[in-house]
Order: sequence, then C-alpha cells, then structure tokens
Amino acid sequence: MSTKKKRLVVIDGKSVFYRGFYAMPYLSTKEGKPTGGVYGFAVMALEVLKKMEPDYICVAWDKPKTNIRRRREIYPAYKANRKPAPPEFYEQVPILMELLEAFNIPLYEIDDHEADDIMATFAKQAHEKGYESIMVTSDHDVLQLIDDSTVVATLKKGLTNVDYYDPKRFEAKYSMTPTQFIDYKALRGDPSDNLPGVAGVGEKTAIQLIADYQTLDGVYDHLDEIKGSLQTKLRDNKELAYTTQQLVILDKDIPLELEWDRADVSKSDGTEIAQILRDLEFKSLLTQLPEGMKQSASEVAAANTFVVDAKPVAISNKKDLDKLKKSTAKEVVIYTYTAGPVNTDLKALLISTNKKEVFVINLDQVDIKDVKPAVARLLQTHELVGFDTKAVMKSLIQSGIGEATVKHDAHMASFLINSLNHSTSMTDMASAQLGYEGESLDDLSPEDVIIQAPLLVSIIWALYAEQTKELSRLTDIDKLAKNMEWPLINVLARMEIAGVQLDTKFMAEMSDRLADQIVDVEQEIYGHADQEFNISSPSQLADILFDKLGMSTTGVKKGKNGYSTAANELDKLRGQHPIIDLITKYRELSKLKNTYVDPLPELVDKNSKLHTTFATWVAPTGRLSSHDPNLQNIPIRSELGKEIRKAFVAGKGNALISADYSQFELRLAAVLAGDDELIESFNDGLDIHTRTAAQVYGCAMEDVTKDQRRDAKVINFGILYGMSPHGLSVATGMTQADAKKFIDKYFELRKPLLAYISHTRQEALDKGYVQTMFGRRRPTPDVKSSNFVAREAAYRAAINHPIQGTEADLMKLAMIELDKKLDDDCIQLLQIHDSILVEAPEVKAEKVGALMKAVMEKVYKLPVNLDVDVSIGKNWGEL
Repeated sequence: MSTKKKRLVVIDGKSVFYRGFYAMPYLSTKEGKPTGGVYGFAVMALEVLKKMEPDYICVAWDKPKTNIRRRREIYPAYKANRKPAPPEFYEQVPILMELLEAFNIPLYEIDDHEADDIMATFAKQAHEKGYESIMVTSDHDVLQLIDDSTVVATLKKGLTNVDYYDPKRFEAKYSMTPTQFIDYKALRGDPSDNLPGVAGVGEKTAIQLIADYQTLDGVYDHLDEIKGSLQTKLRDNKELAYTTQQLVILDKDIPLELEWDRADVSKSDGTEIAQILRDLEFKSLLTQLPEGMKQSASEVAAANTFVVDAKPVAISNKKDLDKLKKSTAKEVVIYTYTAGPVNTDLKALLISTNKKEVFVINLDQVDIKDVKPAVARLLQTHELVGFDTKAVMKSLIQSGIGEATVKHDAHMASFLINSLNHSTSMTDMASAQLGYEGESLDDLSPEDVIIQAPLLVSIIWALYAEQTKELSRLTDIDKLAKNMEWPLINVLARMEIAGVQLDTKFMAEMSDRLADQIVDVEQEIYGHADQEFNISSPSQLADILFDKLGMSTTGVKKGKNGYSTAANELDKLRGQHPIIDLITKYRELSKLKNTYVDPLPELVDKNSKLHTTFATWVAPTGRLSSHDPNLQNIPIRSELGKEIRKAFVAGKGNALISADYSQFELRLAAVLAGDDELIESFNDGLDIHTRTAAQVYGCAMEDVTKDQRRDAKVINFGILYGMSPHGLSVATGMTQADAKKFIDKYFELRKPLLAYISHTRQEALDKGYVQTMFGRRRPTPDVKSSNFVAREAAYRAAINHPIQGTEADLMKLAMIELDKKLDDDCIQLLQIHDSILVEAPEVKAEKVGALMKAVMEKVYKLPVNLDVDVSIGKNWGEL
C-alpha cells in the first residue's frame, strides 16, 4: 500500500469486543465492574493507531436484533445456531461507548445490515475518494473486499496478533481471488453462520471446483462434466448454493455515509484517552499511546500528579544525624535501597518522621557505623510505616541497626483490603489509590532513590492515610492486620535472614545419580519405541504413542496440534504399554534434577545457606508463598522428594524439628460447619477416615478395609473442593454410579457440612465476598459469571477460603507466639503447608518439640482439639 494515500481503518466492533471479552473474562475494576471486553478493544484501538497509522478510524457495529433481519428473510435459519452473549457482555457495552467517545472514534450501526456490510460500504466510499482502507475483523466474509486499495487485517490468537491480506497474499494462501471467495463459500458453506452451502462439499473440493470452473455459475454451467456423487450433491443443493451466495455477498451500497470529519484521527484528544484509561484502571496502556498523543497524555498526568509534601534533608555527616533526635512523633517511614541479593549492602536510607521532611542518607557518603546508633534510637521510640516493611526490616537487621515494630505495611494493607488486587508494585498502588501518574517508582537505582526521596516517602505517607481510613471501616481486617500480619513481618524477616543449610556435596552426588538414571530410562523408552526421539517434545511423543505404537486415543484430549501427552492424559493410557510408566518416571527424574537438585546449590550463600522469600500477598487465603527459591513445592510423598530433603541439614550440634498439624483443614471444616458429631470424633481421638468409611459402608470400624478407608479419605478432603462423582471415581476407581451413591450417603451423614457449603455459596453471591473466622476476606465477583466453568471455580474458591484461610491465620498466630517463646539459639526456618520447621541445639530438641506442639495446639480456643505431630532429625528427609 502506498503511504502517500490517506488511510481509513474500519474496526468490526463486536468482533474485537468479543475477542477481548473471552480473552480476559476475569478482568474487572476494584469495584468488581467487568472490563475485559473493553480492555481488549482498547488494546486493539491502540494497536490500530500505532501500527496502521490511520488518518480516519471508525467502528462498524451489529445493531442488536435488527442487523440480520434482511438475511433472515432470505434464509430463516441464518445464524440460528448463534447463542446470545452473556449478560456481562452487554453490561460492558455502555463502557465501550464511553471509551469510543474518548478516542473520538464514531460508531455506525443500521437496521437490516451487519457490520460487514457497513465495512464494505465504507471501503467503497474510501476507494471513491482515492483513499486506501484496512478492515479489522475476525470474520472471514470480509476477505471478499480485498483489492488494490483495501487490505483486511484478520485477528488471530490473542488481541494483537494480526494477519494482513492484500490480493497477492490472499491468493497465495487461498489459491483463488477475493471475489471468488464468495463462490467458494457458496459451495463450502459456513457452519459458524449456519450457511448451508452444498451438503457433502468440503474445503478441498470447493477449492478444486473454483480452480476448475472459476465461479459458481461456471460450476453449474459445466455440471455435466462433473462425475459421480459430487454431481448429485451439486444438483440436489443448487438452490442452497445460490442462497448461500446471496447471504455471503456484502452490500456495498447501504444508505450510510461515513462522516469523515468525525472519523479524523487528528482530532482525537490524548488527554481524554489518558483519562478514560486511568478511570478504567488500564494504567499499563498509558505507556502504549502513539507518540502524537503522549504529550497531551503526559500533560494530563502532570496536571493530576500526586502532590509531594516532603522536603529533602540531606544527612552528610555524623553531626547531621542529631537532627533525627528531634522527632517527637510516634511513627516513622523508612525506605531502604540495597544493592544485589545481600541485604547488608545498604546503599541508601530514607527516614521521615513527618510528612513535611525526609532525611536522605547516602551510605556512599556517610559511614554506616555512624548511622547505626541514631537510627537504632529512633526505632526504639517510633513504629515503622513502609511499603515493603519486611525488606526494610531485613536490611536494618543485617546492617546491624536493629528491629522495629511495624505499624503499617502499605503493600500488605492493599492486599488485605482486596485480595484479588493484582496491582502489587508501588507505582500501581500509587496510581490506583492516589491518582499518581508520574514515572515508575520500581527498580530504582540508588541515585534515583535519593533524587526521588520526597516523592517516595510522600506516597508511603499518603497510602498509609488512605488505607487506614479503609481499614477503620473494615474492623475485622484492621484487627487481623494488627494482631497477625504486622507482628509476623519481623518473624519472616528473621527466617529469611537465617536461611536453611544445604549439603551441596550431597546434591552434587545426587545430580550424578539422577543423570545416570535418566539416561537408563531414556534407553528403555527408545527400546520400546524402536527409535530415538525427543521425549520432552509433546508432538514427537504423541507420534510415538498414537501413530507408531497405536495406543487407543479414547478419552484422550485432542488439541489443534494433535493428541495431548499431559500427565493426566497419560494416566488414561496406563496399563496399555510399559512405555507410559517409563515416561512418567523420566519426567519425574528430569523435573527434580532441573528444578531442585541442580539449581538449588547455585543459590546458596558463602555459608551454604539457602534464603527463600516468603510472600504474604500472593494467595487470597493468606497462605505464605515461598519463592526464589520455592521450598514449599518439593515433593512430599515420593522417595525422590524425600531424598532431596535429606540435603537440607541442621548446623553442627543442632537438630531440625518439624511440627505438623494433623488433618488441619478437616478439623476447621467441622468447626465452621458446626458439625458436632465430627468435632466429637476428633476430640475422642478416632481415626476420622475409618469412622467415615464405617458410617458410609454401614459396618463396624474394625471391619473397615484399607480400600474403604482410602475412599473415605479421598472424599473427606475432596468434598471441601467440590469433588464430583467423576472426580471421586477417577481418584478411587469406583464407577461413577457408586461414587454418586457414596457422596449422597456422605452428605446424609454430614448434613452440617452440606449446609455449610450451601450457606457459603449463598453468602458469596449475596455479599460478594466470603471471610475466614478472623475476617480475612476474599471477593467473589465471578460467582455471578454466566460462564459455568468460571462460576463454579469461583464457588469452589469461596467454599475453600474460610477453611484454608482460617488455617493460614492460625498458622501465623502460632508462628508469632512460637517466636516469642523460642530461645535466642532456636530459629524458625521454614513454614510449609501445615508445618513449621525449627532449628535448635540438639540438646534442646525434645524440649523445643514439646514447646512447638503446645503452642500450635493451644494457639486459639476452638471447640475441636488441634493435633500436632512432632519429629526430630539431623536433616529434613528424616522428619
């Protein structure tokens, strides 16, 4: 296309809107207003503006209810198979209209004509003016418009993956001209639009007929030359073929004139665009504005930029540190910058005891030894306010300054207020909560931290003020923060600093053993396959299993790239061939070697210690999440997982003590459901799985078989996560009918649990959130989704949250209490699932184990007894 001509871009509005709607079904504002479709459209609009560089832009829209009326008169079954869009789709349409208005993009719709007809008409009008045009759509009917002045941009997977078709590209792909595409579809039909075409004529046949006879008329003019059943099909379906042709042809002359002045891109206002993107919480898209709009967007950002109150006070010598003594406030904002992974390498320290000033300490200019006494005194009289106070605490402790009492953590507070809020950076939070629209505040250099000191502390003070107001309204969450989250920060900081010792020599030897085992398994697999291939390649593995070895594909999922070889699909093939078990073993060995055995030794410090990071704002339930490295996911039940854990060792003269809650979730479920019988069974020390099996199967507890107990155990845990008869049958080997009977009988016995599940579902729907025993909330917007899968997933999460969230809350209280009672030479190292791992002098191990058991079992008064199992060893694998 010539760049000298003016260019019109027409967007098939509903097509793009649908794409965004289904690509981002869970996107919503912090108030829960769904915005996925609008976001998708905004992404595409910016893509159009940046990459297609239009002079004019407009949207063609299918007018509701009347757009297909004319074609329905020709063929009443036209698009009869189309399901109406869900309510969330229509709920977003008014928001889309606001977006279009801000972008200054006019929208056109008209009775009796579809968006495709509008696009065809506007393409013709552009051609008559000597302009070129681009049609943006996912509807292939529009391909017939391609000519020397019209390009069609079809949407592929995602929101910005686009294929551009001009005549040459179209003919190369489809082996026909764009005008012939109409007759191709007349023969082929189109199931998506319920277009009949010629029954029995597929894609290849239709292409060949067009290649041989050029047009639909040409096919029927030479019908006698066509032999066999194809001639019969064509003859019998002639009327439907011409009807389909009539339906496919786009009307280029509908009574609608494009208002070129309204569609003029030069009249769009970057200020308004920036404003609507901010209002819809699409902040990331602000940086994607075309260059011509960035100036006005930055102007509106500057006009609305957060007001900085603090003035910098440089601390350049020991005498200046005396200024810190003058503070009579009770709170202090501290922001630290550390270089590299070691927190002792403190480079910058910002301290603010009021909103009007910030003390800026550049530790390249001031000796840390001089800083310590003054800051330590400050920490004794002030409570810490910060954005990520755990990181601050670690740097203060490791620099020898000391600890502080946390008053407020802005990062954690944002998560507590809305646990589904995924904007976790300071920039995102400042933007969403304070209207800040300046430069990024993340990944700053020490120089940037010093320069931006007034802005950084002003934002922290402002987040503190805003979040405190919100927490005062959410009294349960405020109490939870003060009693649980803030005190835990110090505990976690010390755990992360302590680290856990890794026997790197043991890991190196294990790596060699695993490498040998992997080679042996590989050779066995190659032997069964009678050839070498890439076992890790899904497509190559599928070829071996289903083509070469001829395994049954019954029940195996098939995608566009062939049959799946995912673990759950291979389970369906188990028993058909010994190669399946070998592939599973190969995957387990490879994963353990590549995920743990080889990488972990590379991450130890000079003392051979691994330092994980515990995140408290990842899981909505409040569970701690371990990362960099993740030490919570090392397999528990497999022998290889146990072997890896042997590498985690106690220091010289020390022992590791593990205290693990037994059947924690089930006990809490019994309490939350008010199931007195279940509570009594726990308090009497009965084996709950054996008791359940005896009740369901109607036998004495001593007569329960191993298999019956296993079935009961599966349902006892699975029912809390919405286990279905199908899920139970897969897990136990029961028939689905027997699994259904089992579940029905279970709920007859556990009526309070059934009532709890029903009540929690209703609460999620009515209140829009569920909460733990301590008030930790999880918003539940998706329980109102029209998408069954999304809705049921939201209900499962809602049912699980009060149980697993209460479990996480109790675990945190136990960690805090244990921290108070442990001697200084004992330290909590890890929290994993339902257990706490402590390192202590070997001579104290028994005493510490008893202390851990007592603290964890009595952490909170409940009607059910909590039970904790304690084990002691020299390495984690022994526990």
